[in-house]
Order: sequence, then structure tokens, then C-alpha cells
Amino acid sequence: MRRSIWKILLVGILSVVLSNSFVPIGFANPKDEPADGTTAPVACTATKAMKQKTLGKFHAYVVNVDTGEVLMDLRGEELTPSASVMKTLTAVSALRKLPAEYRAVTQVLAIPDDPSTIIFKGGGDFTLSRLVPGEASVYSKPPRIRTLANLVLNQLSPEVPITKIILDDTFFSGQQWNPDWPAKYRKLGYVSNITAIQSDGDRIQPNRLISSYSFRRGKEPVLTAGQSFKEFLGERAAGAELVVAEAPADAFVIGQVQSQDMRQSWLGHMLTHSDNTAAEFIARHAAKAAGLEGNIEGANHVIKQSLREIGLKPKTFVIRDASGLSAENRVHAKLLAELMVKVAKGENGLDALMQWMPIAGQTGTLRYRFQGASAIARGNVIAKTGYIPGLYGLSGIVNAVDGSELAFAMFARADPENGLSVTYTAQAAIDRVVARLFSCGASLTR
Repeated sequence: MRRSIWKILLVGILSVVLSNSFVPIGFANPKDEPADGTTAPVACTATKAMKQKTLGKFHAYVVNVDTGEVLMDLRGEELTPSASVMKTLTAVSALRKLPAEYRAVTQVLAIPDDPSTIIFKGGGDFTLSRLVPGEASVYSKPPRIRTLANLVLNQLSPEVPITKIILDDTFFSGQQWNPDWPAKYRKLGYVSNITAIQSDGDRIQPNRLISSYSFRRGKEPVLTAGQSFKEFLGERAAGAELVVAEAPADAFVIGQVQSQDMRQSWLGHMLTHSDNTAAEFIARHAAKAAGLEGNIEGANHVIKQSLREIGLKPKTFVIRDASGLSAENRVHAKLLAELMVKVAKGENGLDALMQWMPIAGQTGTLRYRFQGASAIARGNVIAKTGYIPGLYGLSGIVNAVDGSELAFAMFARADPENGLSVTYTAQAAIDRVVARLFSCGASLTR
């Protein structure tokens, strides 16, 4: 059974009502009547849109979801960096590996016979917040460090001072910063260090209600969160030493907080807003759930493993991170479009992605896309965007004017050797190609 965008929206999974967004239009080309009385469709093409110079070196693959017919294949199996389209693959790993209602848990522990030492044990929750009532996080209903501190204060004797706070960040292992990422990405706010203890995605100023709110990330997320915990403990911990170390084996839990449901809240945030930190955390959790290490290598491995499990063949893919920030990632449009076919059909529960991917002209990173002539496709395209310097991408599903569903993946890529460059104008150029998919539907020919 086809699972169109409209069916997903009408059951209320998304908060955006799209019932009036469909703009009926005629086919882009008339149909001739042959002498025998049968109807022969005239080809409807995207050729003109695909010749835009702003697309640079263009990769595109389009499949009719209902019939499996390949309607467009331009460099479909030629490898290219992924940019944030990678997040659709990361989402697959989460849906395959994480149990339903899986949550990240942050704990506070004590040590027998050492009441002056408290342990703050991270569980890989980047949404954990140091904000207080009256301040707002970018994350929905995050657990609070203040709550953890209150749990400690309520458990310990008021006469006992806290002299040492152990920060246990061993839930993840390996490098905190992917060596493929330019250092400036932290300052630009693209991504944080990936650590098991972290607060507010390690934003320098996480309160989005004030003018000094900042996307910029710090360099010591573990210590930043630990210092916040210490401050919430108040005078009893004023002289406490912060030590990054593994908790002793005999430590016992005295309290904990949990994140929101990772398969709902985190995946939704990652895909809608293209949150790179979220992608890296999600992939590490998926890796650990699969029995792998919670590090870069484990995260990259679990993504490929999950794709194979759903019948895709990423043999030639090079996956260097879960967010798509690495310029060394290599994917191809064919597999990404084939994934979108499975999403549209609801195979392996993948239709869940349709809850969270941005909708053209309405939500997330597509909210302000599909302008001008491309606006005819607004509300009828659900897709994941992608950008890194020198590349723009888009992969998703079109609910075409003729009622057909088309799965697609496209990349506009710089090719300096042949004098081809791409800028932000490639986004609008891609939108124009996708708008042609909407107009042509099953009649599309290259």
C-alpha cells in the first residue's frame, strides 16, 4: 500500500496541516491521440532544469515508487560526498538497532564509606540542560542538571560536605572530534565534541530566548557540564574538585534523569533541523546497542550494517561520520533514492522518516525553499537537505501532480578540474529540478 505524504499528515503525526497546500495544475505537456484511439503520453522532461550551470556537476536518480521504473539516472552510481543527506542513513541505523522508547540515562552515584565524593556519570545525552525555569533550550523537554543536583542534596546528609566530583564520561570512547572536521566547525556552531557528558549540545550560551544565544560550541563539554552540576550543588560543593575519571566499581546509583525518547524526539530533531551533534550521538548509541564500540568507527560501521539489513548494498560507500560533515564521505544517488522507495512503501518501519524529514516550503530546512516557479511543489516534497562547502544535496519523495510518488536523490557538486563551482544558488536550482518531478510525475523522461 502506498504511504503518501498526505496519509502521514492526515493521521496527525506532523503538526503542520497541509490540506490546502496542494495546487492543482495540468501536465506540463499535452497528450496526443493516436489514430487507433489509444492515448499515448508525450514525454515530460526536466532537461532544461538540469542544464542550469549553477548545478555544477549534477548527480540525480529518480524512481517511480509504485512501478520501480527508473525515470532518471545521471551519474546515479558515481560516488560523491553526502553532506547532511547522510542523516537519512543514520536514521536507518537508529530504527534498526535502538529499542522502542530508548532513552539516554544520566546518573549520579555515591561511593560506600566515602560520602564526600559524588559521581556524575554520563550516558551520552547532549540534550541534558544546565538551563533553569524561565530559560529555553533548543531541545524539547530536556532533562536538567539542576534535577540531578537536587537528587544528590536530598539523598546526602546535610552535614557532609562534597569535596570531590568524579565526571565519568566512559559511555563513549575514542576521539571526541572527528579529524575530518575543520576546527572552525566548532566555532561556527555546526557540531560539538562528541562526549558522554555534555549539556545543551555544548553551546556557549544555550538560552534561545535571549539575544546573546549562541550556536558556538565550547572545547571542554565534560568540564562545562561538571561545573554546572557543581554550581547547582551550592555551598556544600563550593570547594569540590572536578576529576574526569571512571566511577569505582562499588559506586551505587542515588538518582538519574532520562532524555526524551530517542527514536521520536532525537530523530525528529536531527532530520528536521539537520542537527549534526544529534546525528553523531544517535549513531554511537546505535553502535552500542549493536554490540559495537561507541566511537567513530562503531558509528560508521553500524550505518553500513543497517543498510545491508534492509536489502541495500553500500559496498562502495565510504562512511566517515554520521552527520555528513566529512568531505571524505562517499555515497551515490542510486542507493539513496532506493532507500526513499523503501521509506515511501513503509518497509521495515522506515515510513517513520516521513514524520521528520522537512516539507518543501513548510518545515525544517526546507521551510524557505521552493520559491518562485518552484513553489508549485510546496507541501508535495518531503526530503532531507545537505550542504558542505562545494556540494548541495537533496533526497526524498515527491507526491506528484498525477498522483504518483517519485523517490529521488540529487547532488550539485563543484568540479574544479572542469571549471565547475557551486554556491548557495544551487539550492534553488535543485528545487527547480524537483519541481519538474512534481509536474511530470510518472511521465517524466530525462
